[in-house]
Amino acid sequence: MRRGNLEAALARLGVGFASIQLSGDRVKQASHFTHVLPDSIRHGGNTPAIFARSQGADTRVVALSWTPTAHPILTLPQSGIRSVRDLRGRRLALSSRPNEPIDFWRAAALAAYETALASEGLTLSDVELVDLSVARGYLDDGRLLPGRLAAGGDLQREEVFALIRGEVDAIYSQSSFAAEVVSFTRAQVIYDVGSHPDPLSRANNALPEAFTVSASLIEQEFEAVATILAHSLAAAEWAAGHHREAVRIVASEQRVAEETVEVAYGDQLTGRLDIDLSPFRRTALARRKDFLLRHGFIKADFDLDGWIDPRPLERAHEIVAAWRADGLEPGELPEPPFVAASETRERVHLA
Repeated sequence: MRRGNLEAALARLGVGFASIQLSGDRVKQASHFTHVLPDSIRHGGNTPAIFARSQGADTRVVALSWTPTAHPILTLPQSGIRSVRDLRGRRLALSSRPNEPIDFWRAAALAAYETALASEGLTLSDVELVDLSVARGYLDDGRLLPGRLAAGGDLQREEVFALIRGEVDAIYSQSSFAAEVVSFTRAQVIYDVGSHPDPLSRANNALPEAFTVSASLIEQEFEAVATILAHSLAAAEWAAGHHREAVRIVASEQRVAEETVEVAYGDQLTGRLDIDLSPFRRTALARRKDFLLRHGFIKADFDLDGWIDPRPLERAHEIVAAWRADGLEPGELPEPPFVAASETRERVHLA
C-alpha cells in the first residue's frame, strides 16, 4: 500500500478500496472486531476473527501469517520475582473491557499466563488474577487519529500503572508494546512465551494473524481478493530485501520509534512476513479457537476447516508466477505512478 502497487493493481480491475480505521465511521471501524461489513478484508489478530465467525459472520480465512516477536511476562526488579516459579501466589494483572464485543487483549494475557505457568507445572489457580476494569474502548485510544486502534502504552495503560504502584506483581505485554514498557519502567522479563520451545505453544492473538474476507466478496470480486494476496506475497519478498525501509513502515503503522521495532522483532521481522495456509498455522489457529471456547471468550464452536478457503491464495500464487514469467520479481515490483480508480464495481474495506 505504501509503495502504491496495490492501489494501482486494483484500479486496473476497476476496484477501489478504503481503510476501515481511517473511515471516521465508528460502525465501520467496529467491523475490525465484528466483520459486519459485507465487502471487507481484515489482516490482524486471530481473536476478533474467530469471535466474529463464532457470532455468525460469513467470512473465510484466506491466509495466515506468523511473525515471531516477544510475548513476555514482566515484573519490576523490587518484586523479588526472578522466575515463573516465583509467581506462585502472586498477583497477575488482567485488564477487562466489559463494553467491548471481544476483549482480545484480556484473552492474549490469559493465554500467555497459562502457557508460562504450565512451563513450571503451575496453573492459573496457583496465582491471583487481578481484574483491572477499563472503561475505554479499543477505538478510544488512538494517539494521533481518533478512532484508530490503541497502541503501546495506550493499550495497557492501566496494567503498567498498576505495576508501578505495586497493585500487581506481573503483567503481560507483547512485541513493540513490551519494548516500550521495558524502556519506560525498567521491568524485567521473567518468561517470554514467544520463545517457548514448542512453537505451537506460542500461539496467541498475533500468532497466527488471520487474513479474513467477507465470503460474498470472494464470490463477487475473486480476482481482486487474489490480487491483494498476491501483493502481500510480493510485499513480503520486498521487505526481506529492504530491511530498513520495511522497519520504517512498520514503525509508522505501530506508531513507535524504529528502534523499538528493532528491539521487539530483532532481525526476524523482515524475513517472516510471508502468508500461507500451512498445516502448522492451521493447527495453531485451531488451538486459539479451542482456547477462546474453553475460557468463554466465544460461546459457539464452528468448523475450522470449513472456514478456510484456499482458492484466493492459490490464485495469488498464479499471479506471482505470471509476474516472474514476464521477467518481474515480486520483491522488486516497480513503484507505479498514482492511478485512481474513477469507476469501481465494488469498494473494498481493508483493516
